[in-house]
Amino acid sequence: MARAPAALRLVAHRAARALAAAGVPAAGEGLAAAVSGGADSLALLHALRTLAGPRGWRLAVVTVDHGLRPGSAADAAFVADHAKALGLEARVETLAPADLARHRAAGQEGAARAARYQALWRAAGELGCGWLATGHTLDDQAETVLLQLLRGAGPDGLAGMTVRGGRLLRPLLGVRRAETRACCAAVGVRWREDPTNQEPGPLRNRVRQRLLPLLEELRPGAAAALARTAGLAADERAWLDPVVAAALTAAATPAEPPGVEPAAGGAPPAGALALDAAALAGLPVALARRVVRAAARQAGADPPDADGTDRILALAADPRAAGARPGAETAWPGGRAWREGPAVLLAAPATGGPDH
Repeated sequence: MARAPAALRLVAHRAARALAAAGVPAAGEGLAAAVSGGADSLALLHALRTLAGPRGWRLAVVTVDHGLRPGSAADAAFVADHAKALGLEARVETLAPADLARHRAAGQEGAARAARYQALWRAAGELGCGWLATGHTLDDQAETVLLQLLRGAGPDGLAGMTVRGGRLLRPLLGVRRAETRACCAAVGVRWREDPTNQEPGPLRNRVRQRLLPLLEELRPGAAAALARTAGLAADERAWLDPVVAAALTAAATPAEPPGVEPAAGGAPPAGALALDAAALAGLPVALARRVVRAAARQAGADPPDADGTDRILALAADPRAAGARPGAETAWPGGRAWREGPAVLLAAPATGGPDH
């Protein structure tokens, strides 16, 4: 059997190192590669195919036709045909308008992403795969860090993406986009280009096309430095997670404190999480912000951004302070919070929120 091309060996080596550090998947487990037809996801597929046999992984391919642009069905068919040519089982998921409508509160881009992941996980499950791998690269990581900086994100935002997030794997976070293209060229596969990635409108596209190249021109190695920053921030977040969990447990309180009448709207919604306002206000502000974001996730809401987090902390302040009167409330895309007696409650959106 011919030796794999050097460009493929490089991508596979870095993917193997990333997955070994994460400690997954185990031998005998199923791994679904999410493949769009682009160079990054095709390089991921070929790298995982190189690794799967020796490690005993059951590899399959999933792809989604989101129907948002002409050519998406052809891209999905190309992926399925390529997977079959490699001897791998493939599943194509086709999104309907109703699939996107369920997530409309997240905006068009967010709705497409949420619906796509929902379909990918469904297909992976049907294929008997407990793990899903995507082709996010070091360049994607650098773009994510820049976007978080532009949005005023705190340290958690700067942590960007991780190799393992639950059952989702990103083995190529140490691989440059140019290296995935070289890998595809080396194995003789022509990747598909998504024309929407060239549109000047979306902020991520402008960061990719203009900002990151400018930073690389000003300081070569900028993308790698940004990715390294994400890794450092992620390490600090992991170290702080137990501290945040303990503080959240200490601040949690029943959603309906004894002796407090329910608000005019009735009992708190199912899943709402209540925090003792005084306990939250008494925490160091850096810890309190982390507790608020952790509480939002636990309540089934999206974590608020920096501004939304500080508005929630204002609800925990002295009720006589402006903006923190009993009954005051605030909302952000994906969640809401309000003051109820001595507690601050967090919950998912009342209606039309993202489906997680």
